[in-house]
This record gives sequence, C-alpha cells and structure tokens, in this order.
Amino acid sequence: MPSYQDLIAIGECFDAFASRGLPAEIETVRTARALLGQADALSGKIHQRLAAIQGRYHLLAAGEMWCPDCQLNLAAMDHLQRLQPKVSLAIISKARAEHALKAQLELERISIPLVLVLDDGFEPIGRFVEQPQAVVDGGEAAKIDYRAGRYLQSTITEVLAIIEVHEAHPQC
Repeated sequence: MPSYQDLIAIGECFDAFASRGLPAEIETVRTARALLGQADALSGKIHQRLAAIQGRYHLLAAGEMWCPDCQLNLAAMDHLQRLQPKVSLAIISKARAEHALKAQLELERISIPLVLVLDDGFEPIGRFVEQPQAVVDGGEAAKIDYRAGRYLQSTITEVLAIIEVHEAHPQC
C-alpha cells in the first residue's frame, strides 16, 4: 500500500486535472472559478479564518473530471489553496483511490470527490465526501443552487473547520 505522502507526490495539480475535461466540464470549472473570484465570494470571516491557519496541510483528493461534484468542490479547494499557501491540493484518480485507499479507510466504495485532509506529517485529520453537508441537509431544494455554484463557500468552510479543530486539538 502506498503511503499518503506517496499518493500526494504522484497526484496532479488542479489545473492539470481540469484540463482533461470535456468542454462543458471545463466550462463548469471556469464558472466556479469566476464565482470564487468575485470580491464577495467569501465572507471576511472566512478570509480571517484562512489567514489564521498556522500549520501545513495537504488535501489528497480522489476525483474525476466527468463528476459534477468534483468540478465544483475541487475548484473550491483549489481556490482555498491559492488563498492559503500552507494548504496544498493533489488529485488522484478514482481507480487509484479504489486500489490504494478503499481498504485502508475501510470503505465499501469510493465516492468522489473523496478528500482526505492530512496534517504536515501526512496523517489524516478529517475528510470531505461528495458534497458539503449544507447541500446534503438541504435535500432536493438545495441541488439547483448547488449545481449553480452557490455552495462553494460551504465546501471551503467544511475543510477549514477540519483544519481548525486539528489546530485547536492537535493530539486528536
């Protein structure tokens, strides 16, 4: 079994990942990036929380460009890493995750995106799976807004919360 560090090393950056999509998939990523690039895309509080990150973190994502959840959520995580250089993102394929992570994480199947949040020592401290919890809780009513990119901040907030819990309680 490869280590998390090995998987990070062979993972690709978001730009390389996104470049392999079909035109409509790439357009979804462009739209998400444009939304995230707006001045009011993230609250001032989120910017403060991002700036307060002390340690280094790695996001190991399993994803595929054909997956609408990957297009949106991995674009949000790429934005997070651009705003906070102490966080890095590496993306591996779903097939590699099936081979390298499924048994190790004791999962029946790999749902994508599956994003492991790792500390500086490449130890897992949390995970993000498929969609932000706000979308899951919102049910079908939230799906239209989600697909339109209106939950990108929720994705960033969930990953940020995992990091903040670890920084507050590093022994956990």
